[in-house]
Order: sequence, then C-alpha cells, then structure tokens
Amino acid sequence: MIAIFVLVISIFLGLMHLIIYEALISLFTLSTTGQLILGIILVVLCFSFVLSSVFNFNFNNLFTRIYYRISAAWLGMAFYLFLVSCLYVLALSVLPTSSVSILNNFGILFFALAVVVSIYGFFHARNILIKNVNIVLPNLPKGWEGKKAVFISDIHLGAVNGENFAKKIVTKINELNPEMVLIGGDLYDGVKVNELAIVKPFADLHPTLGTYFVTGNHEEFRDNSLYLKAIRNIGISVLTNEILTINGLQLVGVDDRDSINAEKFKVILENLKIDKNKPTILLKHQPLQLDIAEKAGINLQISGHTHKAQVFPLNISTHFIFKGYDYGFRMLKKMAVYTSSGVGTWGPPLRVGSDSEIVVLTFTTPAEPKK
Repeated sequence: MIAIFVLVISIFLGLMHLIIYEALISLFTLSTTGQLILGIILVVLCFSFVLSSVFNFNFNNLFTRIYYRISAAWLGMAFYLFLVSCLYVLALSVLPTSSVSILNNFGILFFALAVVVSIYGFFHARNILIKNVNIVLPNLPKGWEGKKAVFISDIHLGAVNGENFAKKIVTKINELNPEMVLIGGDLYDGVKVNELAIVKPFADLHPTLGTYFVTGNHEEFRDNSLYLKAIRNIGISVLTNEILTINGLQLVGVDDRDSINAEKFKVILENLKIDKNKPTILLKHQPLQLDIAEKAGINLQISGHTHKAQVFPLNISTHFIFKGYDYGFRMLKKMAVYTSSGVGTWGPPLRVGSDSEIVVLTFTTPAEPKK
C-alpha cells in the first residue's frame, strides 16, 4: 500500500515538474546547456520530497531535518509554479503566434507572483492566530458559564516544527488562561524524533481542569505507544475511546483509528452510555461520521485533520470531501461542529487561504425564550 502511494506521488510530481520545465524553456531563451542544467535541477527537486520523507521516517539528525525542510519548501513553491505553468502552456497552445511576446510578459509577471505568494505562505504559516468561538451547550452547569477551553490540532512536531514551535504554542495558550486544553490529534508528524524531548514544552501547560489528547492519523504512522508514553509522561491525559465527566460536562475522546469505520465508531459511542441530560463534547480527529455522533447525543464535536488544505485552491477539494465541514463552525441538526485548520503544517510549510490557529471555545447556555 505504501509503495503504491509513493509511486502515485512520484508520478504526479514528475508530471508537475515536467510542465514547469516546458513552461520555463518556452518563456526564457535557454541554450542547450541551459536546458540540460535546468532539467537536472528539476529532476533532483522532483524526487527530493519523497526521498527526504523516507530519510526522516528512518533517521533523526540535522541533515535529514534540513533536507526535508528545503524539499518541503520547494514543493510548496513548485505547486504555485505548476499552476502558473499550466495556464501559460495552455495559453501558448491556443493563442496566435502574434500574441507570444505579450503572453511572455504576462508569463514572467505570473511566475514572479507565484514566488511572492509562496514566500507569503511561508511567513503566514508561522503566524499563529487566536480564533474565538462562542459555543452554546444545553444543560450547561453554572460553573461552566463563560468558561474557556482551548482546542489545538495538527501541530505535526517533527522535522519542520520542533521544540521552539511547541514552546511558542504553549506560551500563547497560557496567556489565554483556559480551564482546559484539548488536543485533537497529529501532535506528532509521524517521522523519527525524540518523542519526549520534542513534546516536553507541553508539560508547561497549566489549565485548571487538565489537558486531554486523542490520536490522529499521523500518530499511527509509527508504533503509537512511543508517542502515547511520552504524552502521558508530561501529564497529558490520553482519551482512548472513553468518557470523562468534568464538573458536570461530559468529554468523550475517540482514537482516530477506531473512528474511521462507521459501525465500530457507532458501537464505541453506544458502549460509553452517554447521558443526554448532560452537555457532551466529542474530541475526534477527523470531521467524519457526524450523523452518528449527533444521534448518540453529542452536543459539540471538535476536529482537525483537514488543515483547510493549507493552500488555495486545494481547499475547494476539502470542502467537497468533508461535505462542507472541512473548516469552521457549523450545525448538524442540534449538534455543533467546529473543524480547525490546525496550528502546524504537513508537507509544504506554507499556508495560503488558511490560518494556523489556536481555537478558544467559550461556553454559554441557550438564551431563554422571550415571554
């Protein structure tokens, strides 16, 4: 399965770089030697992301981390160069010869714009925003009225996001002073790391009612027991298909691996014996099987995973894949759903059209009907 995935990705990257090559040699007058050098550079860059990913999965050292960062950054820029190249090559094939000089001027402008957008994306991805969301929960105990929970997901600690990034997140969360912190999976990127050292900054979180974690799909890339042991060692509670009652509010946490299958997910929720007279929050990595959660009596599901695709216009695809629940606050009948775009990145370390966010959930009760 992994070999097929790598093969498909490699073929796609090959086609993407081939189109970039065709656009560049059409746009610029290059000698035969220049075309050869450009071709060699693009071939090396083409396979660098896959190769660096393999290295990072098996080794953890300075070289593999730097190699991955460079190749991932190039992949992000190459995506926008590819989009521009497609438009340029298409226009070149349909417009008359007399328009070539004008088209070339626009081509250079759009290639420059692709580079500028990519650079913006690199900086924007490191700018962590605070998103405030008011959540109305039925039967909310008075002690929870106006209280806050912070939700973060998709930190992806690994070759790109390390201990300093974790410290930055922790500092921002502590400034918010929430009652509890919820971590919705993909805390780790799934590559080879020092599991305890890289996550240790999260030990400095100090919410009064605790920090809770559920696994994401990236924790399943390796033996997740290594990750879970490190997480528990710093005082974070791992919710493994279980329910906790915290000052009258029910918190349910389900493993990503166990929640993918709809029937299995349904059985898990049924076995938890959720009290529908108490407000219930479901911490679940992917915004899927929402109807099952709603029928089980969940009042609020919070998820991540989608990253809102990280880069425009790929967010169009996530919108359809997750049926409109790929980002932000929405309702499904009586159940509220919030899907975060995440705070870290996977693959290309850039964001265009999406934010790196820490979500602050402020709880309140439904307004009383007017008499």
